[in-house]
Amino acid sequence: MNDRFTTRLHPGQALTLGATRAPRRLVVTGGRLWVTFTGGADDHWLHAGEGLTLPGGAETVVEAWPEASFQLLQPAAQRREPRCAPAGRLTPVSA
Repeated sequence: MNDRFTTRLHPGQALTLGATRAPRRLVVTGGRLWVTFTGGADDHWLHAGEGLTLPGGAETVVEAWPEASFQLLQPAAQRREPRCAPAGRLTPVSA
């Protein structure tokens, strides 16, 4: 996959993904990727086609084994519900 949304790591290359407030989804598009979180006790090994939700508030370190490509997906912005106009008296429209 060759597009602007895919990050490609070369053999042994590591990358730290900064913490964000909201969780994000990491999806491996090629190769194998090692993933760990700050404050986490577990390491994760992901292969092409697999994904993992990255927790909000934690830095994440990823490393290619031997090389990998992945996409980091942001959650969709939550849509605000439109506010209703204050209740009032409605005047009928004549035809």
